[in-house]
Amino acid sequence: MAKPLVMGRKEIAHVYNIAPTAVSDRWIPRGTLSYEDAVVVSGKPYWPGGLVLECALPEGGRGRQLDLGRLKELEKGQEARVRPRSKGELPCLVGLQEVAEMFGVDQVRASQATKSAQGMLPPADYELSGSPVWLLETVLAGAEHTVEVSKAARRNPGAWRLRAEVVEDLRKGRYAGPGSVIKERGKKAAEADAAAVTD
Repeated sequence: MAKPLVMGRKEIAHVYNIAPTAVSDRWIPRGTLSYEDAVVVSGKPYWPGGLVLECALPEGGRGRQLDLGRLKELEKGQEARVRPRSKGELPCLVGLQEVAEMFGVDQVRASQATKSAQGMLPPADYELSGSPVWLLETVLAGAEHTVEVSKAARRNPGAWRLRAEVVEDLRKGRYAGPGSVIKERGKKAAEADAAAVTD
């Protein structure tokens, strides 16, 4: 399968020359994009690239002008060959929270594994909005190596083990573990946290 173009808030901001906050503060409330059209990976929304490109207004108009040079740069950096228009066209994507859940470890250990000198986890397929994102198949292809390196490190031997039920939930689109919902940020998050404390 050809690697698809995928965009988070920062990638959208980059190709449209806008602030990343404009996506959540203006585009979402105005219906330019919807969270329903995004896949959620480690609590962040990521949209299929073709759908994002359809948001551009005709050339020469005001607002939402696509920077074709920046788009070309992004596609080259991602090695993207296709521009999917719906989330159903995207392969299964996972971030640190899903990887941690897949191997039965905490997110801190999963994050440390990305920096491991032994190459415990395969290199991320994407760097989206500052976060590593893998194709599920990339992680699975390296799973045996990941488990072996964790054993060789002699820190909690055997603690890293691939959990087939989590992999199956991810594949079937029914994963509901850590990172499966968009985490509120800013004022709304603070209000939600305050409400949870008083309940």
